[in-house]
Amino acid sequence: MANVKCDNCDSNAEYTCADPGVNPVNYCSNCLPAWLRDRANLGHFPLVEAIDDKPADKAAKKKAEPKADEVAADESN
Repeated sequence: MANVKCDNCDSNAEYTCADPGVNPVNYCSNCLPAWLRDRANLGHFPLVEAIDDKPADKAAKKKAEPKADEVAADESN
């Protein structure tokens, strides 16, 4: 999985600030604002990695599930 980058620089992020009502922001330890450091040290900002939602997996699941009219045709035989 790819490393999450800091939103302010090219370093790897160490924290994700995702308080309610704000957009999540990823910070490295150097870019983390000073007023958030105490909370970060207490573990309030765990790094959240993006979830890759692969369309290929969805297509495979759809192919695996029979369609309603195919099920009806099988049951009528």
